Amino acid sequence: MIGNSIYRLYKKIFPDPDTGVEGLLEKGANVKMVNTILKIAKGARLIIKDNVSIEGYSITIEKGEVVLGEQTKLIGKPLEQGRTLLYVQNGSLSISNHCIIKNEFCIRFGGKCIIGAYTGIMEGTEIRVDEEMRIGAYNMISYECMLYDTNTHNYYPKETRRMMTERDFPAIGAEHEKPVTAPVFIGDDCWLGKRCIVLKGVKIGNSAIIAAAAVVTKEIKENYLAYGNPAITKPLTK
Repeated sequence: MIGNSIYRLYKKIFPDPDTGVEGLLEKGANVKMVNTILKIAKGARLIIKDNVSIEGYSITIEKGEVVLGEQTKLIGKPLEQGRTLLYVQNGSLSISNHCIIKNEFCIRFGGKCIIGAYTGIMEGTEIRVDEEMRIGAYNMISYECMLYDTNTHNYYPKETRRMMTERDFPAIGAEHEKPVTAPVFIGDDCWLGKRCIVLKGVKIGNSAIIAAAAVVTKEIKENYLAYGNPAITKPLTK
């Protein structure tokens, strides 16, 4: 499944991560955590507002901050399937109030991800941020989508890549330099269909619909439908 690739990458680089809280963990009232592992490095911060519930997640913050808004729910995988990954190598994630979050995150190189209120993101979806991603309010993002503001990898001559692979083994594909990136902006009231792909530099206007399996490489206007690979668009009609 597409949605497992962040977890597989993480496990190759950190096969047996230490767990524990050395940084700041700030919890509001009535916070519930079930089958959840926290690793918060010294200087990093996890701020959980009131009435948040977290189940089936592995949350790792190496450097930076994660804020979970009031009444938000993180609903990860059942125990027998392993935990869903929220990994901040270096950067920030802010999830607003009343969100339903079931996806995986990977934030690196000082990237910033902001998600607006009453947004739902379903299982298997990957959000990868190396620069900036802003997702508005009242959005519905379906299963196994890929939202990337980054190429995720750099291109090197084969000799360089082989040297890096041998040096970093058993980690495969670890990146030490920031890849090519461009911000992604998704407006309010959008609907992203199953297995759609949104690539770096894309702006999606309010009330747009992205069809299942569409590959979005350029701006989608407000109240437009995008479909196909690469996606083409047409105005939505009532």
